[in-house]
Amino acid sequence: MFNDTKYSDAMVVIQGKKLPVHKSVICTQSEYFEKAFQDAFVEGSSGVLTFDNGSGAAHWRVFEYLYTGDYSDDLSHDFEDDPALLKEARVYALANMFFLEDLKAFATAKLQQKLEELWTSESFPECIREVYATTPESDRAMRSAVVEVAKDHVRELGKMVLFKDLLREGGDFAVDYFESVVFPAPPAVLSTHLRAGGLFGGTCKNSSVW
Repeated sequence: MFNDTKYSDAMVVIQGKKLPVHKSVICTQSEYFEKAFQDAFVEGSSGVLTFDNGSGAAHWRVFEYLYTGDYSDDLSHDFEDDPALLKEARVYALANMFFLEDLKAFATAKLQQKLEELWTSESFPECIREVYATTPESDRAMRSAVVEVAKDHVRELGKMVLFKDLLREGGDFAVDYFESVVFPAPPAVLSTHLRAGGLFGGTCKNSSVW
């Protein structure tokens, strides 16, 4: 039922593109949307939520996840898509705003999978910047994921000009990276939160509302 007008009782507008939604799906998973659609809120009175700022592609992926338990790496819509290593960071930032802890864990796991191959990419330093710019210091999941990858490849990344430029900028990442190299923690199991299916694949907790 994702992007389907059948039984839809609300509308989300992402940078001008309309997405029909079902309150019984999105509000039961997110306190943010539940409050937004309450009668006391302007958005709720019209039944329309509008998102004009930020990444349109990331917003679309959030709603796709709410319906399916997954989101597409490649979008077939009119949004300008985010670079490969910035997709998960931008989804994660929105998941934090919408109080979607499951999606935060899911995006972190997807980024970990991508970085198994793409840590050599010249966009890895930009990925780290994005992660640290869009998460508070207390939110460690995605920060720890990029730090762990950087630590595992400390020798190779030490030869990368763009990575060294990142370290010269200082900030929280430089401190976290230094501490992870000098004071390594015991090995930890990486997230395996990726889930299959979704609302209509037998795993979404909201299937009982239909």
